[in-house]
Amino acid sequence: MSAQPQWEHIDVTRRPAEVPATGAQAGSDRIAARVVTAVALTSIAAGAIHISAASTLGKGDAQNLAFFGVVAAAQIVWGLVALARAPRWWLVLGVLGNAVVMATWIVSRTVGLPFGEFKGVVLPVGYPDALATALEAVTIAGAAWLAVRGSVPAASAARARGFALAAAVVIGALALTGIVSQANALSGGGAGGQNVPGAPSGGAYGGGGSSSGGSTGGYGGY
Repeated sequence: MSAQPQWEHIDVTRRPAEVPATGAQAGSDRIAARVVTAVALTSIAAGAIHISAASTLGKGDAQNLAFFGVVAAAQIVWGLVALARAPRWWLVLGVLGNAVVMATWIVSRTVGLPFGEFKGVVLPVGYPDALATALEAVTIAGAAWLAVRGSVPAASAARARGFALAAAVVIGALALTGIVSQANALSGGGAGGQNVPGAPSGGAYGGGGSSSGGSTGGYGGY
């Protein structure tokens, strides 16, 4: 009996090779890193303006101090965490939180809030509050886009150092103008807004009461 070679069955089915990230994917991640860096910085900038509002409007007013203090802390913490890591739930939280603050501002400047010290009073629009609201709008739009996208690179600022530095300079300068304007409006410098005779005393976001019973326009008591 002749020996017959025994061939083991070899599966030669081709398997798809793992393909490294394409240039398009890398470009998409780079854009996402820049967007999350920008929205984190705009949130921090809005929080800085709210700190200024808390330090000015919060003097002798526990309600304003608590409101602006909590909002400022939330926006700054959210931005700092987002710079390091921004999972989808954190992005959604940022969208919702800033949307609440922004909606509160819009109502207070259009029909008046239904509660609080300035119930039913339409507060004047000033530069600091308008700037903070614009920064919040950017945060909402960017965070919403990132949440829909799903994945965001971790340590985004480190991945886009040049962009992060440039964005920090521009956004930081904008925030500084809002902070200075807020302080000037309260001290009567008038840099932050317009004189609004019909506004309640202290009812401007950065507006202190004047001797004539009017108010220097600025960031109102929401």
